[in-house]
Amino acid sequence: MVGAMFSFLKKKNSNALIGIDFGSNCIKAIALSKTNGTYVIDAIAEISIKKGLIVDGHFEDIPKLTSIIEQLRKNFPDFYNNVAIAVTGVDVMTKTIKINADLNELELESQVEIEAEMSIPFPTDEIFLDFEVIGPNFDDSNFNDVLMSVARKENVISQVDCVEDAGLKAKIVDVASHAQARACQLLFDPEDHQKGIVIIDIGASQTMLSILYQGNIIFTRKKNYGGDACTELIVEHYGLSFSDAEKAKKTNKLPAGCEDDVIPLFINKVIDNLRLDLRMFTNSPENIKLEKIILTGGGQLLNGFSNKIETELKIKVDVADPFRGFEYTNNSDEKLLASQGVRYILALGLALRRVN
Repeated sequence: MVGAMFSFLKKKNSNALIGIDFGSNCIKAIALSKTNGTYVIDAIAEISIKKGLIVDGHFEDIPKLTSIIEQLRKNFPDFYNNVAIAVTGVDVMTKTIKINADLNELELESQVEIEAEMSIPFPTDEIFLDFEVIGPNFDDSNFNDVLMSVARKENVISQVDCVEDAGLKAKIVDVASHAQARACQLLFDPEDHQKGIVIIDIGASQTMLSILYQGNIIFTRKKNYGGDACTELIVEHYGLSFSDAEKAKKTNKLPAGCEDDVIPLFINKVIDNLRLDLRMFTNSPENIKLEKIILTGGGQLLNGFSNKIETELKIKVDVADPFRGFEYTNNSDEKLLASQGVRYILALGLALRRVN
């Protein structure tokens, strides 16, 4: 099972949960429930934020962000008070480690702490540490594979303070890559769990690549290169303001010649980064064949993006659409997710944490 939750937040709560994705350009949220076995989108919301308020997962102005969350909260039913959030960036690390299967709970916790001390570049008193036993190691059943998740306390607490100052309760703190993978697994065919599946999320400020095998993330890489880089190219070539260039990109009303002269520059750079990351994985000892790529994030909505990646990387590409078969409280939400759903994957993955 993909997932990580920091233990200091483990409390009982209802299944009513809002998944909030704190992006560098906007904050997106989904309220999700389940009725008679069918997922129901009860509400969604998105608010743009000024550049610089969130930088690589760091909250630079908590009062301003709190005010934005208060505004966002108005879009959701009153009984939705609990939220799930995710940490990401350079201060977050996940790693699968191999630990003796005969250890009791206290011995296991102690061993994980020792592994964390050897793996992380900052003091252990500055982190939250969580772990989950995945199952027996494939090569040696005397050991278990254990998913270790580490985040800087400052990064976690700033998010928690932000939502709780806005009158909400932070019930779950997840890791962004795990939440995205959870949502993408809604798209899996039964046989996909035994295949190497690549999830590529192209956000505003970063591109994140994760590889799943048997339901677990076995490899992940981040690059600080995302959709904003494409917007900057449009600004440089056509003299537009950043906001006008971003609007033109999102509405697909690009300047004449942009799709031939500018957009390929961005796509080719993304592909070069992905090719390097995938080469690192194929040179590792896992020896797992990669058979499918699932694309998420707003950056991949550019025309021709998915076809270009499939052609260049020679791996089948699917654009994530996990909302198929969902029901909706509001028809407008259904229309929005039909065209923009790929941008809400992280928020969905977070909301799924407490929906049974």
